[in-house]
This record gives sequence, structure tokens and C-alpha cells, in this order.
Amino acid sequence: MAGVKTTYVVKLKSKPTVPIDSRNISPDKFAGRSLSDIKLLKVLEGGRETVLEELFDLEGPTTAVREPGEIEIVITGPETSKLKYLGYKMSNGKLVVKGDVGHLAGYKMSGGSIVIEGGAGSYLGAKMKGGTIEVFRDVGDFAGGKLQGEKPGKGMSGGTIVVHGNAGSQIGVGMSKGTIIVEGSAKVLVGAFMTGGSILVQRSCGGFAGARMTGGKIVIGGAVESVLPSFYVDSMVPSAGVKGRTINKQFMVFIGDVLVDGKGMLYVAYEDNKLLLEQYRELVEVALIE
Repeated sequence: MAGVKTTYVVKLKSKPTVPIDSRNISPDKFAGRSLSDIKLLKVLEGGRETVLEELFDLEGPTTAVREPGEIEIVITGPETSKLKYLGYKMSNGKLVVKGDVGHLAGYKMSGGSIVIEGGAGSYLGAKMKGGTIEVFRDVGDFAGGKLQGEKPGKGMSGGTIVVHGNAGSQIGVGMSKGTIIVEGSAKVLVGAFMTGGSILVQRSCGGFAGARMTGGKIVIGGAVESVLPSFYVDSMVPSAGVKGRTINKQFMVFIGDVLVDGKGMLYVAYEDNKLLLEQYRELVEVALIE
């Protein structure tokens, strides 16, 4: 991403009562336009079509630069959680949200940076191809995932999502590339149907991690509810991590999901799950002897 040179502030005039489709609030849409033209970009307030200036106060240069990578948009105001599709198909530049966001933030984005100082709804970074998303609180379900009914591999295919809080269920579902880091805990079905990419959950997660995965890497740094019987134990390692984030504790490594001839890698913290994993310890030791 090029150095940001132009900043726009987009502020909600009042607290919304219905979701607002905000996909046109994006460096790509602002690039090369006059401020008066930006104010006339369309938004949907519920099912009603309107323009930005009706719902938002906008401040910034009279004309935006032509390169999206040089544009930063700061979004603020009451109840920003009603804003959906922020950063839709974004290719460059930066979005900063001074609060929460709604569903589908960063949907299909291919580059640039989104910083959310609050939390995010479901489908954060769904089907994203590149760029970075950083969220300072919790996120909903399907972060970095595919849409319901789509085939494995149709989720996130590049880029990085970092969540400083907790995540909902099915994060990384169907992802093929890219990285998801959750510094808190996650719910069920982490990395289900993934074909590639990496997921790190630093704390606990729900059951069925890696269900139907065929490739990729999942690291769980805390307690897990269960390990699917369709994963077989492979080894023990002294640490594990993704993309420079390393957890320095012993992990048991599983491979699966064998029900779909999967070769995915599931790393589970040993001491945090000793009662659950002790049954596999002897298998690892026998393999080492052989």
C-alpha cells in the first residue's frame, strides 16, 4: 500500500435504526472524485436508496487523489455497527472505523488495510483475496469464510485477519489461502472445509476444529472441546505458530480430516488438554520408537 496522503472523515449524522449498505465508502470509490461528487455516492438505508451526504457529514480535500492507495477514510459517529459492506472489493488505501462495524466488512477485498477499533459482525473478510484487517474487539461468525452453500476453497484466498478479541463459529470456513489470527477464543468448527491457509487461535475453541479440511494449518493454543476421531495423531512439537506468531508450549499434531482424504495439520496445546490427549500419547511414543 502506498503512503497515505489524503484523509477523509465520514461521520454519521445520527444513530441509524436500520442497517446501511455502505459499500461505496471505500478509497476505490473516492479516488479521483471531487468532494461534491463523493457526497452524492449512493447508499442503501434499509431498502431505501439515498446518498452519502444525507446520512453522513464528510470532511476532506475538495478533490481526491487518483490513487486509492493514497487515501485514508476515517469513519465515526453513533452506532457505526449498522454499517455493512464497508471496504467491499477494496483494492488499496486505508479504512479506519472508530467503533464497531456490521456484517461483511472487507467482503471480497483484494488489498489495502481496514482497522476496526471496536468489534465486527459476521462474515468479516469473507472471500477476501488480499490486504489486512485488524479488529480490536470481538468478531462474529464466518470470519474469512465462504458463503453458505459454496464449495470448500471458496472462502478467504489471501491476506491477513487479526482479531484482538474473541471470534464466533466457523472462522476460516472453506478458506484456501491467507492467515487468520485470533488472540482470544473461538467457537465451534474452526477451519471447517478449509483447503489451505493458516489459522491461529491463541486461547480455547469449541469442538469439531478442522472438520472436513483437506489442507492448511490450524493452531489451538488453549483448551479444545474435542478432537474429531477422523484425525490421526502424528507427532509432538515444542512450539507452534503462524506468520511470526509463535506459542512456546508443547503441541500434539494431528492430520486429517481422513473422511475426505485430508492432509490438513491440526496443532493442539498438550498441557491445556492433557486429559483429552493422553490417550494419544502412547501412539506418538510408539511411532518414535519405530
